[in-house]
Parts: sequence; structure tokens; C-alpha cells
Amino acid sequence: MTGLLLALAASVISAPAQPSCADVPQSKVSAAVSRLMTPDDLARLRDFGEPTDSQSDVGLSVSPDGGQVAFQIRQADPVSNSYCLSMIVMPIDGHGEARIVDRGGELILRQDPQWDLGPYPSGNAKAIKPAWSSDGRSLAYLKQVDGQVQAWVADAGGGGSRAVTTGPANVVALKWVKDARVIDVTFEDLTALKQADAQEARRGYHLDDRFVPITRDRPFFVAPLPQRNEAIPVSPFPTSSFTKSEDVGTAPTPPPHWLAFVIVDQGAAVSIEELARKAGITRSCPDAACSGRILAAWQAADRQSLLFLRRVGRANGDMALYQWRLDKGKVIERFRTAGLLLGCEPAQDMLVCAQEEATVPRRIIRLNPQTGATSLVFDPNPEFKQFRLGPVRRLFWSNDRGIETYGDLVLPPESRKGGKLPLIVTTYRSRGFLRGGTGDEYPIQPLAARGYAVLSFDEPRHIASFVKTSSQAEYNAINRKNWANRRSIQSSLEAGIATVERLGLTDPTRRAITGLSEGASILWFSLINSNLFAAASVSHCCEEPISSMALLGERGAKGFEAGGYPLLSDNDQPFWANMSVSRNAAKISTPILFNLADAEYLHSLVSIRALRFFGQPVDAYVFPDEQHIKWQAAHRLAVYERNIAWFDFWLKGIVPRDAETAKRWTLLRDRKPMAENKAG
Repeated sequence: MTGLLLALAASVISAPAQPSCADVPQSKVSAAVSRLMTPDDLARLRDFGEPTDSQSDVGLSVSPDGGQVAFQIRQADPVSNSYCLSMIVMPIDGHGEARIVDRGGELILRQDPQWDLGPYPSGNAKAIKPAWSSDGRSLAYLKQVDGQVQAWVADAGGGGSRAVTTGPANVVALKWVKDARVIDVTFEDLTALKQADAQEARRGYHLDDRFVPITRDRPFFVAPLPQRNEAIPVSPFPTSSFTKSEDVGTAPTPPPHWLAFVIVDQGAAVSIEELARKAGITRSCPDAACSGRILAAWQAADRQSLLFLRRVGRANGDMALYQWRLDKGKVIERFRTAGLLLGCEPAQDMLVCAQEEATVPRRIIRLNPQTGATSLVFDPNPEFKQFRLGPVRRLFWSNDRGIETYGDLVLPPESRKGGKLPLIVTTYRSRGFLRGGTGDEYPIQPLAARGYAVLSFDEPRHIASFVKTSSQAEYNAINRKNWANRRSIQSSLEAGIATVERLGLTDPTRRAITGLSEGASILWFSLINSNLFAAASVSHCCEEPISSMALLGERGAKGFEAGGYPLLSDNDQPFWANMSVSRNAAKISTPILFNLADAEYLHSLVSIRALRFFGQPVDAYVFPDEQHIKWQAAHRLAVYERNIAWFDFWLKGIVPRDAETAKRWTLLRDRKPMAENKAG
């Protein structure tokens, strides 16, 4: 694997700048090398797939013969504010050398429709899953260069790569047809829509439900967006780098033992029996393991057994792989983890999966479904073993409604004599590698290395999930009635902190909370309705009558109204009393740092103005060309470092090195609130 990592160091990177990637470490790291993790180390970790726990967005692709796996690796470079991107082919047995078959390009971001409007960017990296040709000699995949997404093909043996499409329309999907000689390409062709948009701009846009004012000052297109398909002939590469043993054309492809059955949508509540019936399998499964919602399933080629993956254990904190032996009527647990098992692809009689643990970043493993045995296929971050990581302990508790949840407590990697530790709470999911909380802005291990205890809080099941509902609107309305779900989560947060406090390790006067998206809502409800925290940092703000009901546009407002929010004209004081920051600004004295995306910062202005009017200690930053999830490498590192500096200042009394920041924060600390003011 050394050759691969050295080759990664030479990757060609696209505009706006070209990182050298020269600091990519070699795969063999001396055991004597040991150090604490820094924010820069965390920002530069290599990744593949989307940074979520989705089963469908991992990006692993197994060759037709089951012997190789292809995937794209990305590594952020904060200095150039870009990414090193490489398409890799790796033998599944883990023994051969990995091949880089393509380098370069730009990070492709997801742009799924929101409220039936699009393209609507989220900031999440799109999983680039390459498609194998039927002969196993070529790969087809999406690649973005100069802002344009095209279809590319690469010789799987490393003999070169090239674009096979051109033109202004972005490619959004592709698949092989006709014996590896033609690719069926799906284009998202916005040409006509853009022309109509330009014409409308000349006479003024009609302000209607196409607008989401918080995001931009012009209308979105209405989904579904126009697409067209085109068959693209692909000529073979003139030479191939396959050796004789690798040449899959010399022998018939063995039949796979397992067949990909289904990956279940994250929101669907589907049991393995329901899926089996759809496949013509009518047997019942009385085993308790068959009763829960499944995440993915695979069927044996002989139809005598099914594999299925689901969440299990206390507070659904584990994942388990089961085998349902239809011929014997037995269900056997084959594999279990407190981390993540994602995107498993059949490879003959094995599964090739992405795996994460609390202190192990995402890697590729081979899993034997018959025994549960695993082996490493590819580790994108072999140098990770040099870091002295903080130990992780999973804690469980129940809230005042009896709903159980958990949190992962991370302690400093080195024992510290003396006083108790300051505690930082990250939200709102704690699954897999503990990186930076949901949205990845609060660097957990670097914070632990800095002497903080970190509680990675996994929010409990929503109140509405215990009731059968017929629509998302009904589900949301149940959660929002009298803020029932917010109160449930707050109770869990309080119980979790009490659980940590009973360990006697943390200082109750030095706690901080963080959050993005749902995590931000957890944060604001807690700051308004409790006095738990001495500092806070937030990535998104806030639920206000104007922000929620006007700045999100007509479609967003209607969605909120259907989910239980009052009309803007109602001026419902009791409803907003527990959630509106502006209406509680006089009493929110917790120092708050805002790191905001420019696509969302307007949402925060009412709240920030109210807090500043009452003299509350707040500081705010806006990051350009960012979305709900911040994707730029330089921005992520800046957010990491500023968050640490903020907590150091308010929880430890450490003054920032930057003189201007130190002066501003010192003034915030020394200024007294103006709670007697009544209006802003």
C-alpha cells in the first residue's frame, strides 16, 4: 500500500489551487512515533463515500468476478482550499497493490431537490460510485472539471482515463450496456430553464414559491428537473495493465453466492418478512431479530437464506448482521458492532463493506457472512495509529419519559493531575468514528487532546416515532405540540450530563454545548430553558417567527405550518416562548459563537441583533460559498480552530493569540448585559 500513498501524494488537483499533497504520510509509520491529534490532522483525514450513516451513499463497487473493489478517495487540503481526489482499484483479498486509475478533478456536491425546488445544494460530498464494465476491464464514473460534471472511463488496470462526454449539461448518472462497449448516460439538461431564467431576469423575477430567500435572491427551478439519456460508445483502451492472473477475461466469472437484495430508505419502517414477501418468500420469522426495521438485505443465490442488517441493542446503539436460514428456520447473528457497517457489496461468498468504530475512521473490510470473521481490505489512513487518542466510553441513560439513549464520553488521552475537566457536548448523532459531531465542526479528539472531556450525545427516539402516523406533516405536528419532542430531548440531555457528573471527572461550572441543524435546535432549546452551559458554539440559527415563516419562502413556510407551527400573523406568544431566541435574548447570557454559512446566515440576524442589543457575549462569522454543511477545506479547519479557541477562552481563561480576536472577546467578557432594555 506504500506505493499507493506515495502516488496519492502526487495527485493532480483542480482549481482554485493545486495542493502538492506532499505531506501525505507513508503507510509504514514507526511505532515509536506517537503524538496528539491536531485540528489539521483531523481536517486532512482521507474519506470515501458521503459523511453520513446512509447505506446507499458509500461508493464501493465490486468487480464482476468479485476479486476487486473500486472507490474514490478524497483528502482535504486546507492550504489550497481544495481536495486530492483519486479513483482506486484494490484487490479484495487485501494482499495486492492498490492501483490509482484516475487522479484529479473537483469535489462534487449533492444537489437534491428541497421542497421540490432545485438544484438545491446541501454541502455534502456526493458519493462517487464507479461502474464496472461486464468484462471487468473498465470503470465508468462521474468527474467534475472546471465546474462541469462529465462521464469518464478508466482502464481498471491503470492504463489511463478519459472523458467520454462533453457539453454544458451535467451528467448525473450512468450505467454500462451492450457488453462493455456503450454507456447509458443521464444528463440533467438545464439549458432551456437557464435561458428562460435569463429572459425573466431582464423584466424582473416574479416573487413566488420558487424563492427560498434565505438561500439566494433569485428563484430556483421547479423539480423534477429535465433529464435526457444518451448512449455513448466507448472504445477500449489501446493497452491494458492487467497481468495474466488479473485478466478476468481468461476464465468464466464465477456466480456470486450473495445477491444484493435491497437497501431500505432511511425513513422506511420495513421488516425482513415484508421484504421477503415481495421476493416471493412467504415463510414467517418468529425470531425477535426479524421484527425490527432493517437497513439492508441480501439473498443467497440458492434462495435458501437471507442476510439482513439492522440496529439492535440498548437505544439501538449497535448494528448487527443476521442470517435467516430459510431451509432450517433459524436466525443467526453473524456480526455485531457498536460502530457502523455500511454499503456492503457482495463479492462471491463474502461482503465488502465500509466500517467505522469510535476511534477508527472509515475503512474497507471483507466480511464472511457464514462466520462473521472480518479482514482488512484497505485503510485510507494507515498513519492514524500514530495518534494518542482519548479513550471512549459509551454511557446509557433514560429521560423523564423512559426513553433510553446514549452518549460516547471521550476523555483526554493523557491523565491530568489536579482539578476536574471542562465538558463539551457535541450533537446530535454519535455513530461510527467520532469526528466532529453532526456536520463535522467540533473536533472531538483534538478537543480531548486539549484537555477537554467530550460527550458525543445521540438524541433519543422522537416522540412521534411511538405513534403510527400517515404523513411527515402529522409526524412533525406530534413532535411540535407543546414542544413535546424538544422537552424529551432536553430531558435526555440533562440526564446524560448527570450521568457524566456522577463519574466525578468533570467540572459542572465549565460546560459547553455545540450543534448544527437539529443539533442547533437542541442547543437553543437548552440555552433558553436551562442554565446548564457556560459557553456554546453553533453552526446554524434559529427558529424565529420571521426566520422560519418568511425567509424560507412560501414552500418552506407551508411545510412548517403543516408541521404544527402557528401562522406568522398569529403572533403566538406561548408557542414561541420556549424556542424563540429573540424573545428570550434578555436572559440568554451564555457566551455564543456563530460559524454560519452564507447560504443560511440571514436566518440568524433577528436572533443575533436581539442578543447584541441586550449586551450578551456573542461573536459571529459568515463563510462565503457555503451551504448547510460546510464543504470547503480551509473553512472546516478555520471552524475547528476557532471553536477550540472559543472554549479555551471561556472555559479555561486562555486568551487567543490573535490580538484583534483577543481584544474583542475580552470586551465581550467584561461587558455587562443590558437586561433592562426592552426592544432592539
